[in-house]
Amino acid sequence: MKILQIHNHYGGHSGETSVMEKQLELLENNGHQVRTYTRSSEELKTIRHGAFKAFFTALYNPSSIDGITKAIQGFRPDIVHVHNLYPLVSPAILPVIRGMGIPMVMTVHNYRLVCPNGLFYNKGGVCERCSGGKEWHCILQNCEESLPKSIGYAVRNAWARIARQYSENIDAFLCLTNFQKNKLVANGFQESKCHVVPNFIETGLAGESLAKKPGNKPGVLFIGRLNRQKGIDIIVESARRCPEVSFRLAGSVDTSFFNPDRVPPNVQLLGVIDEDQKQSELLQASALVFASRSYEGFPMVFLEAMQQGTPVIAPRYAGYPEVIREGENGWLFGFNDPEDLARTIRKVFAEPGQAESMGRNGCRVLENEYSGEVWYRMYMDIVEKLPKVVS
Repeated sequence: MKILQIHNHYGGHSGETSVMEKQLELLENNGHQVRTYTRSSEELKTIRHGAFKAFFTALYNPSSIDGITKAIQGFRPDIVHVHNLYPLVSPAILPVIRGMGIPMVMTVHNYRLVCPNGLFYNKGGVCERCSGGKEWHCILQNCEESLPKSIGYAVRNAWARIARQYSENIDAFLCLTNFQKNKLVANGFQESKCHVVPNFIETGLAGESLAKKPGNKPGVLFIGRLNRQKGIDIIVESARRCPEVSFRLAGSVDTSFFNPDRVPPNVQLLGVIDEDQKQSELLQASALVFASRSYEGFPMVFLEAMQQGTPVIAPRYAGYPEVIREGENGWLFGFNDPEDLARTIRKVFAEPGQAESMGRNGCRVLENEYSGEVWYRMYMDIVEKLPKVVS
């Protein structure tokens, strides 16, 4: 098959970009021809009044429409695979592609189809006020903490919904969890178009990791931004209640929320770590701790931990229990509850044999459910059944 991927990169290398690249590599390794049409939000820095113009390009961008049209005419793909379209591609391209008779699938990386900021989260915490076509709440709540941005985000989402640019033109939405799929369906998307296709990771390292796993593991690990959304205060408070356990926190610090000088002595801040350091830290850890307050689409760090034979501690919340199963490959704790998290962490060290067993189970879950081979079978089962669009 010939597959054209379309993606608007964010300012830096994002998780969405990484997922797209892994999909591209996997598809090519299975004999498909894959090309990409990409734009980058970095372009806005070189455009005069770039932030202002981004509002209009998010609604309609003739240069992207022209570029994609030419790419399709030259490549003649069997399928177009959409990732992110904001702000420089614009969903206005979707009816154009449909008019050319090419079926489209879309990886739903976040909640942007039904929430202007894509997170169902703002300064007040989890927020679903915009659900059901009430995008004005993004403005009233100033979800982006910048009124012009909040207005722009609300307007572009409202326009895409009213014009049915996604719902009428995308043939299959590839959701990452059932939780995410249910949010789309609750917001009017056809259930028959919504499929659960989780992210994947290379599984070959899992067996090697188990063989290298140290017997005397040092403590729990957190990887991510040290901010409110990631629940870093919940983790630090649980550390105060578990002074006998070592906590290692890796990631950039949001100093407007988190004071690095006020952590208890059993907490070590590692700063931003590279890929090799991350794998080493995951291999050494007794467990990975995850305490996000938001509905994250599909945290790749779950799969990275399982790849290293490390069980995960996650909230009993959103789509997380679909990946981290209590007593199988990790533990669940009460949402936003540092005391329950502390109890769970103490359990890890009280039953080290169970933690090792869960690490082994995680490798098995990874192989059976989150390998590239599994993703490819699910993907092909969907795209091969897509009807040719009649132009």
